[in-house]
Amino acid sequence: MRYERFPPSPGLADYVEHFWLIEADLGGRRHEEILVPNGRPTLLLSLGDEGWRKDPDAGSEAPNCSGLTGIATGPVLIGQTGQVHLVAAQLSPFGPAALGLPFAVDRHMALDTLPIGASLLAGVRAEGVSRAAVERLDTMLLARIDPIAAGIVDILSKAYALLGEKPADARTWADRTGVSEDRLYRLFKAYIGISPKTALMIARYQALVGSVLGEERGGGLAQLALLEGYYDQAHANRDFRRFTGVSPRQFRQTLNGIARMMHDGPDLSKKADR
Repeated sequence: MRYERFPPSPGLADYVEHFWLIEADLGGRRHEEILVPNGRPTLLLSLGDEGWRKDPDAGSEAPNCSGLTGIATGPVLIGQTGQVHLVAAQLSPFGPAALGLPFAVDRHMALDTLPIGASLLAGVRAEGVSRAAVERLDTMLLARIDPIAAGIVDILSKAYALLGEKPADARTWADRTGVSEDRLYRLFKAYIGISPKTALMIARYQALVGSVLGEERGGGLAQLALLEGYYDQAHANRDFRRFTGVSPRQFRQTLNGIARMMHDGPDLSKKADR
């Protein structure tokens, strides 16, 4: 598998966190992995064989086609056979608001249902899975940007930067951000589509996933849970199953290749062969 990340141009830096591409040949083998919530929307362009998305609870299945995947609050199984050729933009939490796109929370919306139009796919497809495709996508998104007021971007960016310090609750988070809890809630609902409480829960879960994958600290899930801000191991287990549908042990052993890639370090131009 070839996996690369690229930074956005300066004009998109507030609204696109990074671009990524994946290229792989799976042949006829059916391959499924858990796509765990990371608190970010993704604009996906599929240039190869179409995959599928499955709700692990309901068992329902839909195409994993070019389109927008909003912030997720539950797990999705991603399936694929054949040629995997993907080019994507991981948006900032408020990226869709600046691009005139729906929030699509817990949904994947096909590209032809979005105002961004099929021309986006055609323009990228001509470049294949390459840096040139990323540059074309960057240029086309930059032309669509309707910037959010700088003061609001500052507040939201500061709030997300403070997530790394693991605020105990939404009120503490708002205080650290410098706004009231009500103001933070209104901004999240207006520009991100979820509540601060939901964002906190996803961030805490993501930190736990990183620890489970890295196994850096030892001591088992109970110790990891306390380090990542959970009240106890049972609380951590409940969130882990809610977001992945499996136990931490099952997740560590299988169905986590996508999560491992997403948890790779901050290098925005890296390749992975896994």
